[in-house]
Amino acid sequence: MPLRTLLIDNYDSYTYNLFQLIAEVHGVVPEVIYNDQLTWTELSQALLDGKYDNIVISPGPGTPESPQDIGVCGELLKSNIQLPVLGVCMGMQALAVIHGATIQHAPEPIHGRLSQIQHTGHRLFHNIPSGIDSGFAVVRYHSLAVCEQSLPAHLELIAWTCGSHQPLRQAADKAAVPNSTPALPAKATAADQVLQGIAHTYLPYYGVQFHPESIGTAFGRQLLQNFHDITADWHGYQIPPYAVPPSTGPGATALPPSPWLQMGGSASLAVSWQKLEGSLGDVGGSEGLFMDLFGQEGAKDTFWLDSSASDRGRFSYFGGRGGPLWQRISYQLPPPSQPLEHPSMSQASPHSCRTPSADAPLVTFSKSAESQQRLTADSGARSSGQTASQVQPGPVQDAPVHTFQAQRTTQQQPGTLTIEHSSGSITQQQVSIWDYLRDQLDQHRIQIDDETAQHLPFDFWGGYVGYLGYELKAECGGDNVHQAPTPDAAMFLADRFVAVDHHNDDVFLVTLVQPHSETSEAAAQQWLHSTYTTIQAMMSNTSLSSHGGAIGFGSSSSLAGSSQTHQHMDTASSDAVMSDDDWSHRDQRGSFGSLDSLLTDHSTLQGLSHPQPADTSKTHKQPVACTDAIPPFRLARSEQQYLRDVAACQQALHDGDSYEICLTTALLRTHPIDALNLYKTLRKVNPAPYAAWMSFGMDDLQICCSSPERFLKGGRGGLLEARPIKGTAPRSADPEQDRAAALALANSEKDQAENLMIVDLLRNDLGRVCQVGSVHVPGLMEVESFATVHQLVSTIRGQRQTSVSLIDAIQAAFPGGSMTGAPKIRSMQILDELEKEARGIYSGSMGFIGFNDTSDLNIVIRTAVVHGGMTRIGAGGAIVVQSDTHGEYEEMRLKAKALLKAVSLSEGQNPSEFASRVDVGAS
Repeated sequence: MPLRTLLIDNYDSYTYNLFQLIAEVHGVVPEVIYNDQLTWTELSQALLDGKYDNIVISPGPGTPESPQDIGVCGELLKSNIQLPVLGVCMGMQALAVIHGATIQHAPEPIHGRLSQIQHTGHRLFHNIPSGIDSGFAVVRYHSLAVCEQSLPAHLELIAWTCGSHQPLRQAADKAAVPNSTPALPAKATAADQVLQGIAHTYLPYYGVQFHPESIGTAFGRQLLQNFHDITADWHGYQIPPYAVPPSTGPGATALPPSPWLQMGGSASLAVSWQKLEGSLGDVGGSEGLFMDLFGQEGAKDTFWLDSSASDRGRFSYFGGRGGPLWQRISYQLPPPSQPLEHPSMSQASPHSCRTPSADAPLVTFSKSAESQQRLTADSGARSSGQTASQVQPGPVQDAPVHTFQAQRTTQQQPGTLTIEHSSGSITQQQVSIWDYLRDQLDQHRIQIDDETAQHLPFDFWGGYVGYLGYELKAECGGDNVHQAPTPDAAMFLADRFVAVDHHNDDVFLVTLVQPHSETSEAAAQQWLHSTYTTIQAMMSNTSLSSHGGAIGFGSSSSLAGSSQTHQHMDTASSDAVMSDDDWSHRDQRGSFGSLDSLLTDHSTLQGLSHPQPADTSKTHKQPVACTDAIPPFRLARSEQQYLRDVAACQQALHDGDSYEICLTTALLRTHPIDALNLYKTLRKVNPAPYAAWMSFGMDDLQICCSSPERFLKGGRGGLLEARPIKGTAPRSADPEQDRAAALALANSEKDQAENLMIVDLLRNDLGRVCQVGSVHVPGLMEVESFATVHQLVSTIRGQRQTSVSLIDAIQAAFPGGSMTGAPKIRSMQILDELEKEARGIYSGSMGFIGFNDTSDLNIVIRTAVVHGGMTRIGAGGAIVVQSDTHGEYEEMRLKAKALLKAVSLSEGQNPSEFASRVDVGAS
């Protein structure tokens, strides 16, 4: 019989990596509860009723000495319950503290780095090698540690580190040579000997300080199998032994995607299209086509998902006010609650290793009363506040479906959704944006047939285009603390748009059609014809036939089987389910080099070719001297305050409240600007595969985005992909130095640690909604070379469960972990406290959510938001224990340079002089 596990989540961002690993080993998914979801009375009754066979206590932020941080785990461990218990990271620390040991600062905080492990041969480490160069290397995320000297007689030391920590790549390159005889315990007195495992001598309680569920930990699956076997023996179950093969990480595999046609429900929409083959160059490229079709009146109510780095991204989409289904929606959260207040703001942490000072205030962070409220609804919460988002096993056999809880939300009331319809009427609803999108995607489904799927190589066939602002975290596990000046979400329902294939220079006109409606079909054909006529008139000195640009017409079959005409169709098959050629997927991030290099235009080049000047003369005026008539940008928080905030983040890292904190600020300016001209300049100065322009007329809002990073793609057949970027090195004109820079990035311990932390976080986020065993990492910390930088990029994929909607998957991962840090919820609370204002659109996501069950969303960085006469540029960076305070401030400034340069060029100013006039504020 499969073992039943209770997994207690201490509000960590790696819990669902444990969830996946336990399900793979046990053959059945565990039940997950938050540590404050049940009272001890409720939990103890469930345990007495024999509901569970064992218990796993997850990692988490904070300290086991804080009842708020460990919740019901404290009472559980005090009870001496006669069930096998495994504590991981803080779970082990809680076991130690409750049973008489003490906690102290570790000799060095270790976040996202590897250590080799020596053990005593305890059964928890059966079939796992021991010692230096044995192959048993583990990922550690902790700054607090159990003091070995404080262990009482009934707690046994069973594992500790041996040798110094090392980067993941170095550890993976070492061959595993298992030791047949484990060494005897040694005193953990040196910095490279830190306690990593304990066992109770007469209760079935065990703990490991390291993270067996990390992608970088070897033999993590074997350790969970050993705990499984210990549990079976404890209960006297006869379970056949299972040999777990050695591995360097979780044993997930790439499951085949589900058939795209199995969306559930009935189709209410069809898609019609017209293809102009090879026509893009004859209409002035993407920019010329967009400007002629939608650029009038400042391009009001338009969107442009723009692969401006077209050698790195294949498709672009743009449109304006559309047909009968068109809508413009905006969403505003209710007024925020009181800002988080931490009584210990001016006091040192109990574990603080620093002395309070004005420059580095010591801060301890704990969950506020608001954030203690437990989640009462799953991630698929409807307006009633309840959902049924279920994790269904993939390769796990005969495992029952399990309803799990999504991240708890403190937002008790939905916000206000304002909808402008194509008729001009405006309606409002009190409904969560997530619930609204779920309902709309249920109601509007595009009929998918093989012919349409073959001939439309891109994923977006119609649906929603817009953004999700960072403050929507309040409906995704975070707190509603700061109110953004812009809507918290804004979107268009795009039922008519233009798609561009940059690889073939093909232009597609796409429109949604309501089957059985002659009026809808006639209107669609009229729009196709009129738009085609406009494009034909744009073509200079070239007839449609002379350039081979055959015109193709098509439509998906309606429910009534409407006729189709295909005068010409491209014979190429559709893209792979998770093609690298979609809207965008790669980074063009600027170098962290000198100011001069940042103020030099670079074109996007292939491979290891070197930067060449780009022509931006068509989109900006000749530079002139900066004058006092144009005010400088100012920092939202002064330079000195930002430095103090970096120091406060590092204090939180040292005290166990986070592993990585993504601190940001903003540069602001109140001055009129031509936003569309700014975007046209930006896309040349800083081309990016996830660039975007959006203009929402109702809210006087324009967004100029040159993002390089994918947040989450939902591909055909339910395959999900995240592609975080952490780690950057500047290119060199010298080939040898350039190769050396790429190699140094590949072996950088700091960059690998940052990347690994986000990879494990995104594995967790996908693990919440994906089939058991399907979350995998096909590309881990790969160096990719761009025009001006080398990048460290990872790819995480998983197969979405059929019972989980596309919106469920997006909500489960939002906001993107690369803009929060980990653990996500606690890190966002720290950021709320330090940043003291809303991020708004910055740090959120832009892209499309289609009626054909696909999506592609970016991370909103490298972006200027123009609203109400103010231009706002967000910038920041990830703070880790190795960060240099002043270096982080300079990195934040450098990340804003491309936007500042684009602003100056679009206004005809001198970029160098303009950038130097940023007001850093008073101390």
